[in-house]
Amino acid sequence: MKKLLSIFIPLLIVGLIAMSSCTKKDEIKTATVSINLPDGGARALIASVTLRVTAPNYGGFEQTRSVTPTTVVVTFEVQLTGDNTYTFFVTARDSGGTILYWGRVEADVNTARSLEINIEPAAQGAANHIKIFRDYLPWESTAMDSMLASQGYTVGTGENQYEIFGSSDFDTVTLRAGTDLVIIVNDQDQNFYNRYAQNMQKFNNFVQRGGVIFWEACDRGWNNGSILDAGVTLPGGVTVDSTYIYDNYNLIYNSNYELVQGLPDTLYGTYASHETFTNLPENSQIFTLNMEERKPTLILYNYGLGWLMVTGQPLEYTYDRLPEQTTGLLLSRVVNFILGNQGGNETFTSHTSHSSPRTSAE
Repeated sequence: MKKLLSIFIPLLIVGLIAMSSCTKKDEIKTATVSINLPDGGARALIASVTLRVTAPNYGGFEQTRSVTPTTVVVTFEVQLTGDNTYTFFVTARDSGGTILYWGRVEADVNTARSLEINIEPAAQGAANHIKIFRDYLPWESTAMDSMLASQGYTVGTGENQYEIFGSSDFDTVTLRAGTDLVIIVNDQDQNFYNRYAQNMQKFNNFVQRGGVIFWEACDRGWNNGSILDAGVTLPGGVTVDSTYIYDNYNLIYNSNYELVQGLPDTLYGTYASHETFTNLPENSQIFTLNMEERKPTLILYNYGLGWLMVTGQPLEYTYDRLPEQTTGLLLSRVVNFILGNQGGNETFTSHTSHSSPRTSAE
């Protein structure tokens, strides 16, 4: 019996030490998260603020608080353990559920028991590097390249730099959530869209983890590719309409939205309403509508921890053909907006080409 006790007691001590260590490691801690609301813009439309907290091996936290026009700070108390790096994801919505502002912070609760998050217009500053995917220049236009150069972006792998890939790179290129802005360029051929369809889940997962895609969905142009024929649906189930409305005018949906502030209420551009979209999530922000049917032509929505900016406008075509084609102003605005940079005031170059973006034969 003495021998048994002599074995049992050390084991008991070791067990108690282990339990004590576990208890300390798994100690519940309270993190205070303060959300600072913005001034101006669409601030007056904010009706609620939601905080979502995620981490590996963590059950998750999500809570929504109502706000009034006079609210300045929204505070949440979150119960966490100290052995994780947590993602704090904030969205501010209007009364209809549209996400107007956002913020995202990663923090270790051991070193940050009190967090302060400043929210920005939805998707603004969501990336700092650009990855462009195209096999062909849309409508034989170098607008994307010349716009990026005019805004100070250079070729490279760092911040405020861009890389260009083809559809053959879809399955091999590394996509970095929280760093990369992926641009799927307008007017590609059928092979391009077919290859995207084969890699659709990869891009969906990228957005789910916190990535951002600027999906230029203006198809059936000079390169004859069809997104619908390829079976492509965008993350969250958004689809391209099966009918085309070649309206040359777009209306600004809400001039309070920061992306379109300062633009004329009506934008002009050849076939500016080339594509519209259906099955929009409730949280979608609509920037422009076609004039005839009031269908959305430029939208932004949240998916997981990331964002989709989707256009049905031939932005490259309208950017470099004629100065009066004001729809082209959106090309630089969108890119600068997502990268959190100022810009979009470059001078347009007038060209003599007046053919249609629908087909080179028209």
